[in-house]
Amino acid sequence: RADGPLNLARVYFKEGRLNDAVAALQRANDTNRFNPPGNRWTIAWLNGLVNKQNGYLDKAISEFTSILEDRYPEVEARQLNFSKDYEVINELGQTLFERAKMERGNDARQREFLQAAAKRFYDTLAIDSENVTAHYNVSLSHTQLGNNDKAAEHCCLYERYWPDDNARAKGTIVRRSLVSIKFWPT
Repeated sequence: RADGPLNLARVYFKEGRLNDAVAALQRANDTNRFNPPGNRWTIAWLNGLVNKQNGYLDKAISEFTSILEDRYPEVEARQLNFSKDYEVINELGQTLFERAKMERGNDARQREFLQAAAKRFYDTLAIDSENVTAHYNVSLSHTQLGNNDKAAEHCCLYERYWPDDNARAKGTIVRRSLVSIKFWPT
């Protein structure tokens, strides 16, 4: 089964061993070795992450876009629809934003990438209106595009929906306290 190399690729990616992750992904996609090979969408996700980390942003954009937009028999047979997967949408948006940075000398091309990034984050907000990653990155995109009013609006929404770190820490302390209490029979 191709699960072994796919899981190795995940581990290698987390450890920063990108060359090993690429080799594992190639093994997972080897039709001579595995029948069936690894899922196309999983391989595309991991390839996208590795390519982004390696600076191959156009390849990463292509991989993430394929997850969201490509339709093929395996996806149809399993009735899967990744077009609303906001983790993939946000990763694509962040990659588009990073790609815009590479176009510093070409204002028109940079603007295209920034607008494409903002569009992807708006796709996420259509699914989850409180998504902090999308609000933050829409704010960044609009700042770069010179849309300061929209940037400020999404910055405020980001701050509004960002979880309160103090409340989360206090909740953890309370849970730990409750777990440590021993109830004695009366």
